[in-house]
Amino acid sequence: MALSPAAEGLAEPHRLAVALADSLMTRPGDIDDSVVEGLREHFSADQLVEISLKVMKFNIQKVLVSLGTHSWITADEIDQISWNRDGTYVVAD
Repeated sequence: MALSPAAEGLAEPHRLAVALADSLMTRPGDIDDSVVEGLREHFSADQLVEISLKVMKFNIQKVLVSLGTHSWITADEIDQISWNRDGTYVVAD
């Protein structure tokens, strides 16, 4: 199960970072004002940019899947991947 911003025992900065990640992945145009206020209280602008970029980096596949430009990799192929200069990956022959 994914970590929820409502999970017990989370420190406030951690809870807010999880809430930001959740919002960026599911509804980026609708981040709650109280979350934004709390984030600004606990994190610097540079830290917020870093968190946001890391979340988006690990969710780029959503764009590729929605555009139909993705390639599926099987578990047997994962250790045979190499990257082209343009940033796309290929499975070794």
